[in-house]
Amino acid sequence: MASLLANKDSFKVTIPQSQELRSSGMSVGDVTVLPSGSLSQGQRSLTRLYCQNGGHHLRILSDGTVNGGRQENDTYEILRLKAVRVGVVVIKGEMTGRYLAMNKNGNLYGSQALNDECYFLEKYEENNYNTYCSQKYSWYVALKRNGQPKRGPDTHQGQKAICFLPRPTGSG
Repeated sequence: MASLLANKDSFKVTIPQSQELRSSGMSVGDVTVLPSGSLSQGQRSLTRLYCQNGGHHLRILSDGTVNGGRQENDTYEILRLKAVRVGVVVIKGEMTGRYLAMNKNGNLYGSQALNDECYFLEKYEENNYNTYCSQKYSWYVALKRNGQPKRGPDTHQGQKAICFLPRPTGSG
C-alpha cells in the first residue's frame, strides 16, 4: 500500500516495490509531486548554460549576437529559462531582455520580441547535459570549440557542441 505525506506546498508518495519490479531490476522510491502553479508560469531561477564543447557559457549580447563566453562574471551569460509547455522552453538573456532564437538558415540570434523561432525543446540527456532543439526547424542550439555558434543544419544528436549544463548564477 502506498503511503502519503503532504504539506501545503507539495506531497510525497512512497510506492512499495512489487515483485515484478524487483525481478526486472527496476527500483522504486519517493516521488515528490508539486501542485500545478507552484512555479509562477514556468519561471525558473537564473542560470548559465555551460557548453560541453570548449567550455563556454551561452550568452546573448545587446546587439543580438549569440556566442559563448568564458568570463565568470559576464552578465550576458545570465539567462532565464521559462517553460511554456511540457518540454518546451523560452530562453531569455537577463541583461539584454532578448530571446534566444534560430532563423531559417539555422543561425542563432537574440530576438527583441518573442516569436515562433524562440521556442526550444529541452531534453535531459543520458550524459546529464541538456539539449535545446528548435521547435520550428528541428536543429540544435550549439557552440563550436572557439565559442562561435554552430549553424543548426550542421548539428546532430551525439555532438558535444549541443550539450549544455545548466549552472546556477548565485542570483535568483
